[in-house]
Amino acid sequence: MFPPLCFVDVRSGIVPDESKEIMKDNLSSEEYDLISGNGTDVEIKFKIVEVLQNFTISGIFM
Repeated sequence: MFPPLCFVDVRSGIVPDESKEIMKDNLSSEEYDLISGNGTDVEIKFKIVEVLQNFTISGIFM
C-alpha cells in the first residue's frame, strides 16, 4: 500500500552498498554514525525505576 521508506532489502535485511553511500552523502557524519551504529552506545532507562531507586537510597522506601 505504501512505498518502503528505508534503504533495506526487506527480504534479506541487508543494506546494499549503494544505499549506504547515498545515506553517507546525504547525512552528516554524526547522523550517519547514529543510524549505522558506529561508535554510539544507547542506554535505555525507565524513569519510574530511577525514582524508586532514589527512594530506596534515601531510606524513604524500604
